[in-house]
Amino acid sequence: MAGRPPQYQQGYQPGRPPAPGMQPGPPGPPLGNGIPPQGPPGAFRPPQGGQPMPRGPAMMRPPMPQGGVGAPRPGMGGPLPPGPGMQPPQQFQRPPPPTGMGAQGLNGGVSSAPQAVPMMGKPPGAPGPGGMGPGAASRPPPGGAPLSRPPVPQQAGAPVPPRPVGQVGGFQPPTGGAPPPAMGMQRGPPGPGQAPAPQGFNQGPAPGNFAPPGQPPPPAFGGAAGGYGGQAGRGGTEAILGQFQSLTMSAGPVAPGQPADVGVDAASFPRPVGPDAENMLTPQVQRDQYSADPKFVRLATNAIPNSVELKKQWCLPSAAVIQPLAGMKQPVPVVNFGAAGIIRCRQCRTYVNPFVQFVDGGRRWKCNVCGAFNEVPVEYFCTTDGNGIRRDINERPELNCGSVEYLAPEEYMVRPPMPPTYVFAFDVSYPAIASGLLASAIDAVKSCLDSLPGAERTQVGILTYDSNVHFYNMRADQSSPQMLVIPDATHPYLPQPEDLLVNLQECRHQIDAALDVISKAFGKTQDVEGCLSGAIQATYLVMQHVGGKMVCFQSSVPSSGEGKLRPKEDLASYNTEREYKLRKAEDPFFKRFGGECNRIQMCIDIFCCPPKFTDVASLSVFSSTTGGQFYFYPAFFARKDGMKLKAEVTRNLTRETGWEAVMRVRMGKGLKCTNFHGHFMIRSNDLMALPTVDPDKSMHVDIGYEDQMVPHQTTYLQCALLYTTSLGERRIRVHTTAIPVVSDIGQLFKACDSCAIGTVLAKLAAEKIRSTTIKETVHILNKKVIDILKEYRQLYSTHLHPHNKLILPETMKMLPLLMLCMQKSALLKSPNEVTTDERSNTIFQILSMPFDNVMKFFYPRMYPLHDLNQIVVEKEGSVKLPQTMPLTLNNIKDSGIYLLDNGMACYIWIGRGISPQWLVDVFGLQNPSPQDLMNLQVGSALENPTSQKVIAAVNSVRKDNMYYQHCYVVRQGDPAEAMILPWLVEDKFQTSYSYTNYLGYIHKGVLTR
Repeated sequence: MAGRPPQYQQGYQPGRPPAPGMQPGPPGPPLGNGIPPQGPPGAFRPPQGGQPMPRGPAMMRPPMPQGGVGAPRPGMGGPLPPGPGMQPPQQFQRPPPPTGMGAQGLNGGVSSAPQAVPMMGKPPGAPGPGGMGPGAASRPPPGGAPLSRPPVPQQAGAPVPPRPVGQVGGFQPPTGGAPPPAMGMQRGPPGPGQAPAPQGFNQGPAPGNFAPPGQPPPPAFGGAAGGYGGQAGRGGTEAILGQFQSLTMSAGPVAPGQPADVGVDAASFPRPVGPDAENMLTPQVQRDQYSADPKFVRLATNAIPNSVELKKQWCLPSAAVIQPLAGMKQPVPVVNFGAAGIIRCRQCRTYVNPFVQFVDGGRRWKCNVCGAFNEVPVEYFCTTDGNGIRRDINERPELNCGSVEYLAPEEYMVRPPMPPTYVFAFDVSYPAIASGLLASAIDAVKSCLDSLPGAERTQVGILTYDSNVHFYNMRADQSSPQMLVIPDATHPYLPQPEDLLVNLQECRHQIDAALDVISKAFGKTQDVEGCLSGAIQATYLVMQHVGGKMVCFQSSVPSSGEGKLRPKEDLASYNTEREYKLRKAEDPFFKRFGGECNRIQMCIDIFCCPPKFTDVASLSVFSSTTGGQFYFYPAFFARKDGMKLKAEVTRNLTRETGWEAVMRVRMGKGLKCTNFHGHFMIRSNDLMALPTVDPDKSMHVDIGYEDQMVPHQTTYLQCALLYTTSLGERRIRVHTTAIPVVSDIGQLFKACDSCAIGTVLAKLAAEKIRSTTIKETVHILNKKVIDILKEYRQLYSTHLHPHNKLILPETMKMLPLLMLCMQKSALLKSPNEVTTDERSNTIFQILSMPFDNVMKFFYPRMYPLHDLNQIVVEKEGSVKLPQTMPLTLNNIKDSGIYLLDNGMACYIWIGRGISPQWLVDVFGLQNPSPQDLMNLQVGSALENPTSQKVIAAVNSVRKDNMYYQHCYVVRQGDPAEAMILPWLVEDKFQTSYSYTNYLGYIHKGVLTR
């Protein structure tokens, strides 16, 4: 790591001599409980590094802590400690949970309070967090270590905080211990041969929970100080849960006369509402502060199994969700190496990052990914101090920040940077005119021309199509634009070799004139044919030397030339083996020609506005193979959808965009990326080709094994995106993340991120249903949940829990709910409940949708609006909304008003107990019909507090969203209420499970599989 002590480095082993220039220091102070710094016999022994040598007042670093937060944990990457029945090794104390979080910490593993079912209160004098006495939450941990790390510097010149000695990657898995279950009531005392439960758990008896036969009721006591005392391996984990939390479920038929959910309090189930709605958007496990922000790289499991054998036991995916250009409040630092050139490993081509190690006084550096030693260029050389830390580290963002952007020199260019180039293609057939699409599209494009990125470099072209393709010559020296017609759309050609792309600033008047001519020239057309494929082929000829973005507005079904579509909404295929064929492109032309467009750096964005079925599965391939975006407006009508179209066109054309991009992900020794998922093409096995990339795009990669074992305690993932900015700079954005390597499945349970796992499984399911039935895909997802919960249950002796207890790890408490929501969404719901086009559009969106949007799509947020006091509009314009509510009818009152936001649309539901005057006050509508409410465009507020607060709440959920959310206003009892019911995902709807029934189904599967 960039000049950090050697214990950070890949391959570091205890007892190894310090790196050149390091001096051994005196032993650290004694740790809590009188344990010597080296820990008990057989445990991992942290190195006894000395204090950093002073480098002057401006460069001085504080001493490294010897214990407490950041101290090494026994057993991490080392041999397994003794088995059950022996005294578990002591651990260093964990810090108390953050203020305001209560006992439920983000790391989920030392929580004493269950997430779902309230536990009994602690008896007086019971230990506080961490197993210490009363008031322990305010004490510093042993060794004097700080309770939290200082913030990571984001700019050159900022002070760099030291790393705690002995900590690698920021993740501290317990010694072989899985996290405590998240839900339910307390259990009895430990069984025979079991160690006491760790501190922080309430030990008092719970109603309805009895000790095993022959044992007295459990007394109330606190665990010993010192953190987890678990042992590695399957047997040692039992020591962690001598008393555990669980959820009472019915695994079989209920007794006559009893309700089906006897013993279950559904209100206590884990769900992302209230504070958890925001907490789920950040990883539940801390990561190294020098790693890339989780907005850029988020791991499904924040640890890697150290062997293929352990990976087989861990049946959930090892994957990373990557959003390389994610929007952040703080900009990514830009680095220019100048004459030194970009510093990369000569062997594996990894970019220099905070985890490399400088040796030989700064003359060489060791790659953290492959371990190779590299010479430091003279222009980049700087001396190091006694700990191998460069003296200029404060001025080197690439050695402090997990995410940086390098200015690329000429050797990273195969041609001069391309200018931002746009070709707008308008459908001018009768369906497009009748629905108002043409007028809406032209209005949207004209409003964005002044905001297109690229300034004076931007180029624009225009074409229209029906049964023919029409180009427009818009040279500045002409008095008016010329229309050039290609009569044979099946064999498109260029009517003139040049001047079909013009400079935006030089020819702005002609561009506006051409758009005005188009809106008038086709107003009375009767041509119902469409040649979308011919228009795309003609655009390919125009852009083949420069690349760029084609923005296509389509209404009619392509009916001529290659890519001609035929109706295939075959109801007889539903629920049969042929069903999956409806969700894939039958004609290979779409993928083949999309690959050709990708090769010339041409991206295709399609705004699909059909009046009826149009085969989204086929048309969206043009966008998915070129890194483009596909927008779907079924039964488009300008009065209803015009505002949404304009807003989404505006965001598409004005957001930050990278051009002619390629991306590669590198892994540490023993690992590799095995599969790539998203909207791009793969070149040379692992190079992702993206003609354009933007902040709204994400992709994910699966992590696999090159060898049977991973040789180090820490591995690394580095993602490098080479792209051209709209201003013509060639840049390389690099994200580097450190990942712990663990040897015990309990540590994997501790490190898993249920929301990231849910996102990865959703993307895998979206690909799977293109080749198999929905029923089979749902079965695979349910089996994964059942298998992993069964694996967790088997970590503990069966006498510790009865059969009517569903055991959920703290870090997986949301996973069953997310799987249920996935099955109730348009992705996997019954074919009788969603059209083929709607499902195909959902598949496309899920595969590139950012993490936050995926979570909101599967479990929408519902806010009560009837109490206006809970809606606070701040002076700077931000809006504080009420806490979100569970998605069930049980929480909806006839006298209430609720806002439901799923990221794609939002709904205002008005109970029948609300006065009609409310509609007048908020929207100015007097006795509106249901159709009036459906067509209502919720935008501007009226001059009264009620309207202003409600509209502020709607605009707040729309803010910074990749989709413009049409707001549907629905009264209780209106036919449109059917749009909202499917989003109440915790209730039973048609053939789907309720949340309670689904947990029972999963529990039964865990017991019987």
